[in-house]
Amino acid sequence: MKEITDRLREERVRLGLTQQALATVGGILVNAQGTYERGARVPNANYLANVAKAGIDVLYVVTGSRTPKA
Repeated sequence: MKEITDRLREERVRLGLTQQALATVGGILVNAQGTYERGARVPNANYLANVAKAGIDVLYVVTGSRTPKA
């Protein structure tokens, strides 16, 4: 079963973003992005709201269920 960390990385790769690029969008440092993807830290709501603007499917990252297409 995939964890939040795996789904976050999967979404970043799907969008063709580097850790640095997603960290910038998320308003965090690149080392924090790495800790999220390794599971050492859990992303907060502000970060998730910011990365959603870049196209990250936050519902998928958090729950494992894709956001339904409109």
